[in-house]
Amino acid sequence: MPTAANVTMRRWLVRVESTATIATVGGSLLLAVVALLTGGWPVVGSAVMGAADVLVFFALGALIDAMALRRAEPMSGVVILGSFAVRLALLTIVATMLARSSLIASVEWFGVGVVIAAMAWVVGMIVGHATGRWPIYDAAGVMA
Repeated sequence: MPTAANVTMRRWLVRVESTATIATVGGSLLLAVVALLTGGWPVVGSAVMGAADVLVFFALGALIDAMALRRAEPMSGVVILGSFAVRLALLTIVATMLARSSLIASVEWFGVGVVIAAMAWVVGMIVGHATGRWPIYDAAGVMA
């Protein structure tokens, strides 16, 4: 049975990663509107494909992190860092393959999608951590 600390930590991580996901999807939608206004539908597809690649990258990372942390073994850190290296290599391979294929209309907008989605994820993580409440530091919960 999980302890109260484990449950609190899982809720915290879910909240932070949900905030990051919402920020990434929102940033990608805004980018899609800008791409549509400036370049048309083919450019929208390129930008959204870049953003989707990054979203899959971070979502897989969140899943692997959660599984590794749930086991709470000393090698969890190595698993997390190793998964990051593998995911980064796969993202590079996929991006290179897409850039060389005819599946995307604009390599530039694909790159913009990758950059905007990555920046939105990081901003979402920062906002999620900054606005979250750690129960150990919550004076209202202690005083009640």
